[in-house]
Amino acid sequence: MSTDQSLQSGSHRDDQSQTDTSDRDRSYPGDIAHLNGHELIAIDEWLPGTEPSPYEIDLTEGYEYRTRYWRCRKCGQERNRREEFTNPCVDTQPPTALEAGGYSVDEPRTRRALSEDMDVRFASVGPTYEVVSGSGNTYMVDVEAETCTCPDWEQRQPSGGCKHLRRVDLEIRTGITPAPDGTFNR
Repeated sequence: MSTDQSLQSGSHRDDQSQTDTSDRDRSYPGDIAHLNGHELIAIDEWLPGTEPSPYEIDLTEGYEYRTRYWRCRKCGQERNRREEFTNPCVDTQPPTALEAGGYSVDEPRTRRALSEDMDVRFASVGPTYEVVSGSGNTYMVDVEAETCTCPDWEQRQPSGGCKHLRRVDLEIRTGITPAPDGTFNR
C-alpha cells in the first residue's frame, strides 16, 4: 500500500467539501461514555489565546483553541481525561419528591394527583389537611393516619393512598404546603 494515497474514499471527501462547517461546529465521536458508574459527557470549550505547550515556542497560529474535559451527569465531577474517573460514582442528586414518596407517574392516581385541579389547605398545626377538588368537593386528609374522606379511600383503600393523600404528601415534600408541625421542607 502506498503512503501517498489518501485513506478516505472519494465520496467521503466530496461529502466533507460540500458541508461548510468549521472545526467548532463538528461533532466529535465519543462524546458520551460510561465508566465506573459515571455517566460522562464531553465538554468542548474554546478558550482565547494559544494552546499551552511544554515547548517554549508557539505551535499554533490561532487566536483561540479547543479544549475538552469530562463531566459526570450524576455526581457533577469533572476530569481532564475519561480514565481519571477511577472511583465509583456517588450520585449526589437528592431524590425527587416522587422518588422519595415511592410514587410513579405511571400509576393513574399519581398522575391525577399531579394534574388535576386541587387546593390543599393547611389551617392549623396537625396532621389534618383540607383538600378542595376541582369538582368543588372538600375532603379531609390525615397524613399521619394516611386516610382521606373521599369515596375512593373509603371504598377501596388503595395502597399508596388516594389522589388527595398523594397530592398533600407531594406538596409537603416539595415545600408548597407546610408539614404537620407547621414548618416547610426545603
